Amino acid sequence: MENKMKYKKLFVIMRFMNRATGNCCSLEYLTEKTSVDKEEVPVHLYRLTDRDIIGRKCIRVGKERMYCLKYKEEML
Repeated sequence: MENKMKYKKLFVIMRFMNRATGNCCSLEYLTEKTSVDKEEVPVHLYRLTDRDIIGRKCIRVGKERMYCLKYKEEML
């Protein structure tokens, strides 16, 4: 049951990232838009980064970290 919830949360995060402008989201945006707890979102983002599904990049303006979905060509 716990694994099912974990994958459901990962799917929800990826769905909102796909809808975002440029397929990039900040941690605050994902916390606000998804029903996932604030403490759990970074854990799920780390798992997606580990699987090479998303990438991280920093924006200098607010020193904010953005998480972006990778395109199919980048994953291969």
